[in-house]
Amino acid sequence: MTTLDRRLFISLAGSLLTIGLPASLAKAETKPKLRIAFANFDDEAAFGALVLRGMQAAAKNHPDIDVLFYDNKKDGARVMEIARTVAIVKPDVFIEYNSIVPQANIQVARIMKAAGIPVLSLQISVPGTPLFAVDNALSGYESGKAIALAAKKKWPGEVPRVLVIGLPESGGMFIERAENAQKAIRQVFPDASMDLQSSKEQPSVARQVTADFLTKNPGRKIVIWTHVDAMGLAALTAARNSGREGDVVIGSTGGDVAALPEIRRENSPYIGTFSFFPALWGDDLLSLATRMAQGEKIPEIVHPSRQLFIDASNVDQFYPR
Repeated sequence: MTTLDRRLFISLAGSLLTIGLPASLAKAETKPKLRIAFANFDDEAAFGALVLRGMQAAAKNHPDIDVLFYDNKKDGARVMEIARTVAIVKPDVFIEYNSIVPQANIQVARIMKAAGIPVLSLQISVPGTPLFAVDNALSGYESGKAIALAAKKKWPGEVPRVLVIGLPESGGMFIERAENAQKAIRQVFPDASMDLQSSKEQPSVARQVTADFLTKNPGRKIVIWTHVDAMGLAALTAARNSGREGDVVIGSTGGDVAALPEIRRENSPYIGTFSFFPALWGDDLLSLATRMAQGEKIPEIVHPSRQLFIDASNVDQFYPR
């Protein structure tokens, strides 16, 4: 091909980009990416780290989306600071995960509304926005039912004492979870004595609460339900330290991998956990955010695509070694 021929070829190719299909393809290649801002409740918390990992993996699988990551660090002032930053950045959608200081979400809603940015709430609602949240009623009920039935099988004819360790200070999410756990346990043991305590979100508190309860109930069989796995493991430690491991059954919610070895251990009093599979949330969240960015109306509440009670019978199926 001569120099002139090459110039004619390049000129013709450039002209084709201005008409018909090649032009539309060129336009598609330069289409701006969707921008989604995500603020995690705490990147360093066990559950928050799983959510973050899932979001990062999902972002890699969606090259058409730019995800901007922020960390609320369980701090109300930081929640507000990030919200103001996001309002300036102006992403197509803001995913807000602030479950520790829920009252701050009221102001977040005002900031985002003023900036014209759609919000997808995660776990705790930002007023006036759709919510992606675990099924708290189901998680409490199924985990409570599982440990109550395990206790009935393990101690036939016995009416155990019940210790419920929740976190009512955090509001509706954990209250609903604990109330449904109590409901399920009472269906199996209607006459059981039930003690309600708070973990204060501290394993050391859960451990001490359990130790005190065991001391007050010498020789009794105990059913222990906790709002998250870390508190369930703390309760188990207290039972072992008291030499009462054989007198308890324990269940919780969350699906923290730290609980899996105990669930697998033969004859462990740790019956199981209602898992929310937070590492899988990324695809769900990006799909919902994309639909919102395109102007589609999504349901007021959406639950994760996978959530169920994990015990010794199915732990290897859903969490392969």
